Amino acid sequence: MPDDHTTDDIVHESALQLWAAAQTDFDPFEVPPEEWGPNVVPVRDADIAHDTHLDLAVVRESIGRLEGSRLVAEREGSDVVVTRTVPDDVPL
Repeated sequence: MPDDHTTDDIVHESALQLWAAAQTDFDPFEVPPEEWGPNVVPVRDADIAHDTHLDLAVVRESIGRLEGSRLVAEREGSDVVVTRTVPDDVPL
C-alpha cells in the first residue's frame, strides 16, 4: 500500500485530470479561474476511486488531506465532490 504522500499525489493527479475533462463550457488550462463562472462540473470521489483503483475510503481520506491546499471539495450527502483543483505547477 502506498504511503499517504504517494496516495495524495495519485488522488490529486486523477482529480485534476478528471475535473479538467469534465469541464465542457471552458478549458480550465486556458481560461483564468475568475472567468470559470457558475457551470463548474464537480468530480465525485467514486469516480476518482474507480480511476485510481484505490478504495473509496482511501480516496476520501486523501481528499480530506488535500482539501484547502490542492483541492476544493464539498459534501453532497454521503459523497465528496471535488469542485476545483489546483495544478501542481501553481505555487501554494
